[in-house]
Amino acid sequence: MRRLLAQAGARPALSGGLALFVLLTLAYSSSIDIRASRGASITGDEPFYLITTQSLLQDGNLDLRNQYDSHSYASFFDHADGLWQQSIPLSDGQVLSPHNPGLSLLLIPGFSLGGLVGAQFQLVLIAALTWALAFLLALRFTGGQPVLVWLATAAVALTATAFIYSSEIYPEIPAGLALVGALVVATKRERLTIGPVITVVLLLSALPWLGTKYAPLAALVALYVLWRAYPWGRVALLVGAGASAAAYAAFHLALFESLTPYNVNLVYAGETTVNTIGQHVEFKDRIYRLWGLLIDRRFGVARWAPVLFAVIPGLVLLLRGDARLRLVLGLITVQVLIATFIVITMMGWWFPGRTLVTVFPLLPIPIALLAMRCQWTGHTFLGVLGLYSLGITAALAEAGRSREVVIAVDPFDMGANLFQVIAWLFPNYTSWTTETWILTALWLALGGMGMTAWMKLDKYRSQGDRN
Repeated sequence: MRRLLAQAGARPALSGGLALFVLLTLAYSSSIDIRASRGASITGDEPFYLITTQSLLQDGNLDLRNQYDSHSYASFFDHADGLWQQSIPLSDGQVLSPHNPGLSLLLIPGFSLGGLVGAQFQLVLIAALTWALAFLLALRFTGGQPVLVWLATAAVALTATAFIYSSEIYPEIPAGLALVGALVVATKRERLTIGPVITVVLLLSALPWLGTKYAPLAALVALYVLWRAYPWGRVALLVGAGASAAAYAAFHLALFESLTPYNVNLVYAGETTVNTIGQHVEFKDRIYRLWGLLIDRRFGVARWAPVLFAVIPGLVLLLRGDARLRLVLGLITVQVLIATFIVITMMGWWFPGRTLVTVFPLLPIPIALLAMRCQWTGHTFLGVLGLYSLGITAALAEAGRSREVVIAVDPFDMGANLFQVIAWLFPNYTSWTTETWILTALWLALGGMGMTAWMKLDKYRSQGDRN
């Protein structure tokens, strides 16, 4: 045992990553049997990713007509009314899912071996791997003590949002894996040669195939690599990115008759790509999401995991850091802006945090940076927030398994006192009542004062350390 501990201490990155992978695989597996709705185990867009996987296995194509005609989707979608259609037929009669095919292709191994549960368990393994790599990335970027960084990573990985989306049939977590993997490779050395650049190009190329919405994240990392690569690496990046973009465009134009799959969606049928994107963008009526994504009574991610409030001061530390940390800040900022001004709603038929969860694996970095600057009182406070957040996740898991709630419809109605006792503190942005305005003003005022006080205290301590 002593020898094993000594080996773990000698290689903290590897041992910590493996420990996190095992822990999260076990924890996330318990999310598989939590139903999305009363009528079906999965809902929203989930079945449309899997019906495409089924079509690829049964017919070798993306045309869903056979699956609808034979009702073969009943093997994974158990709603009494069957599966509705999200899309209109193309001019040649094909019926396609209005989603990028990357996730459907990715899930072929799990679905072929175990159907719905097999696909969900494959996603659990992907999620656990994502967080293991996130730990390695946070350790590299912060240079903090391995135990502290490990705890910060575990705290975010075990939030309610990360727990639920570990087995949801959505591309957010696989996109997170591609993003974190690209960052691990791109930041391993000060300058990048052709080999690592090609690896980064392949990982970033996966992002738009998982979802067109991830293209801005890929572009930001690509710009960083373009800056850090040697000349021939830059050439490899530009050529690889060009080839990747051309392949993506050619495939989607040939199959979907548009650059995005939204062209076949019932809502956007007949619209151009530019018009479809334009319909998504809105500023004035969505500005509240900048804080609502955190503190909304039902859909705020920090409402479900107060430890995420620690990310806010951590963002300041990212801004003060080196180019790698500023890249992390840029990625988080881009995703928040997309979730705020481009995503049509933050209150859909899904669990809170779907529009942010792709960058969740980056959040341990600002939290660890903050913890590294805290003394024992700060560590205690962060520990309490982390344990409270973990308690909410455990309560949600129990409520979901007991069918008290279903995660895509009414998770916020779970009766756990741990969760409901502080509900009155958070504004409900379903409607703008007097209470909503008052609570919003209080949150913004107290948050602003808290950040100002923390920044002054941090500056004072930094000056003291230099003296």
